[in-house]
Amino acid sequence: MFQLLIVDDEASVVDSLADTLPWPEAGIGSVYKAYSGFEALDILKTNPIDIIMTDIRMPGMSGLELLEEVRRNWKKIKCILLSGHAEFEYAKQAIQHNTFDYLLKPISDEAILSKVKHAVDVLQREREESQSYQRVLKALEENLPKLRAELLNELLQGVKYSKQRLTEKLDLLKMSIAPDCPFALMLVRMEGQLSELDFYSLSLMEYAIGNMAEEICEGYFHLWPGKDVYGYLVFVVTVTDEKQAELAQTENRRETVENQLQLMASQLQLSVSHYLKGTVSVLISKWGSFPDDMNRLYQDSLLSLRRRVGNQSGLLIYVSDEMEQQPVHSLQRLYEPPLLIHLLESGNWDAAHEKLTGILDELHMKWADSAEHLIEVFFFVYASFSSFAHKNGRELAQMIGPVLSDAAGLTACRSIAALENWMFQSFRRLQQCMENETRNNRENAVRKIQQFVQKHLVEDVSLQAIADHMYMHPVHVSRIYKLETGENISDYVLRLKMEMAASLLADNTLKNYEIALKLGYQNPNYFIKVFKKYYSLTPQEFRLKLEEGK
Repeated sequence: MFQLLIVDDEASVVDSLADTLPWPEAGIGSVYKAYSGFEALDILKTNPIDIIMTDIRMPGMSGLELLEEVRRNWKKIKCILLSGHAEFEYAKQAIQHNTFDYLLKPISDEAILSKVKHAVDVLQREREESQSYQRVLKALEENLPKLRAELLNELLQGVKYSKQRLTEKLDLLKMSIAPDCPFALMLVRMEGQLSELDFYSLSLMEYAIGNMAEEICEGYFHLWPGKDVYGYLVFVVTVTDEKQAELAQTENRRETVENQLQLMASQLQLSVSHYLKGTVSVLISKWGSFPDDMNRLYQDSLLSLRRRVGNQSGLLIYVSDEMEQQPVHSLQRLYEPPLLIHLLESGNWDAAHEKLTGILDELHMKWADSAEHLIEVFFFVYASFSSFAHKNGRELAQMIGPVLSDAAGLTACRSIAALENWMFQSFRRLQQCMENETRNNRENAVRKIQQFVQKHLVEDVSLQAIADHMYMHPVHVSRIYKLETGENISDYVLRLKMEMAASLLADNTLKNYEIALKLGYQNPNYFIKVFKKYYSLTPQEFRLKLEEGK
């Protein structure tokens, strides 16, 4: 959906067009309103406008002058001129400014929607055909192996995606695997001289092993290759559609598939030894359902590698359900991404709170009476809080207080209730400390903005001038001011100018045009119009009312 800006000095025209037409039918998601060329420029600086529909004759800045600014700074915006003046000179100037279309008042709603829809269609076509769009597609194609490997690593580490979101990512990456598809993991550990190669040679060797695995499994298995955080090659193995159809009537289908995978893993070991003069150990997991069993099967494989392979080399291991047989398990929620420290550093307080809640839920379910697990969680969370404080130039005691930051005696680990109380008290104080700092920074920024506006009220107080003074982007300036004060900067500037105008009108020696010039309005008629819109009185009527009140 595209963004439309309607500009006209007649407020009734702008409001009627913006509020009554079914813009979504024309492909428009948002409609912005401006009642002067200057107000339109402010909106353009803070919003991603795609189409402008503007009147030609406006006080202060005409529609053609506005289009000249648009062409200078926003070349891709489509401009439609809407005017009641049919003179050829206007049309000629509009053509010079590369105006997309030119409409004469009065015009029907259907015609306006049709013209805007045409502009939307052209923008959509340009977007699809643009070089930048093609470059993005090309970059995506070139980086597909890397992006696929990154997604694989996320799933191995336990990152959760909704079914819809995962399906979208798999489709984007052109993956043949789908949710609930049966799969197995195959881990390959390079050993001996292969593990001692330099980075460049190691990359070539990994590429070669991946190609060998693809060739050996071709026709029977699909492989999704990647490399985990330990440097092991990881392959997600699924049976091809053709082979599944062939095996549909086979007895002991699962056993047949497992035997075939083990045979191909053995062939991979032999090929690496023969062609690459190296040694690898291969681990094949049990079969599971994608993606729910990814992390569990991966952890099973790592445990088997530690226990059954160790320092030996050239082994082929079929992994059993070793994790389920262990009396003690590690805490999954504590270490699965995103980590607590990363959520804190990104300022995602809701997700960080959810992370802490998930850790405690896992403790309650499985390890509420385990002193070691309580201490493990305490030190992990304490380290995350301390690291966050230090990266913000503070000591932890400054942010959460000396009592909560005191780890002596490990009082917070004596029970799960004590740990929960410590975690959330510390978290709330940490969050409050950062929010206070952010609020103070915003308040200081707003104070500086207001001081600048008050000092330069009759000079240049455009959004860009304020942003330059603050060394900020105009969008950021506009947002923090609105967030902190509840009003737009343009409304604040207008309010100050109108209050100053009201004060100057009390001086009968000043003419209206003199007051307009004092306020920075070069066009007295435009000043009168703005004043009347603000006070519902003309300057002269306002002055008479002041005299009556004396």
